[in-house]
Amino acid sequence: MAYLENYMNNNGDNIYVFFRICIGALFFMLGLQKLLGLWGMPGGPAVLGTLVWYAGIFEIMIGMALVFGVLTRPASFFGVIMMLVAYYLGHVTVGGWNPAQNMGMAALVFGLAFLLTFAFGAKKASLEKTVFGKEIF
Repeated sequence: MAYLENYMNNNGDNIYVFFRICIGALFFMLGLQKLLGLWGMPGGPAVLGTLVWYAGIFEIMIGMALVFGVLTRPASFFGVIMMLVAYYLGHVTVGGWNPAQNMGMAALVFGLAFLLTFAFGAKKASLEKTVFGKEIF
């Protein structure tokens, strides 16, 4: 147990940054999927000005913010709100509250990941810290 505690003390920030960048990249990919109709997007690319199109734009912006470590906390806050709205509008109203049945598991997992990134911010490997010397928010 002491080994794991020592390992986390030495590498915890690196592990968290890897997590933050991966979550951001995956969310960025969801935005690309919606806007460009990639990777089996049902119905093809989102129509300009629709709710799905706006969701894709926000997913790209939030994903980039997490990948580059810029305004991580505000982006994560909006990500949590977005995932709650997505879960309700896109899944609950269609298939009930059970995420195993309504296919809303990804929205809930992303929402929880954004809660974590909201709590911890950018940490290391942050463009915001490189430019300003600290996290602004």
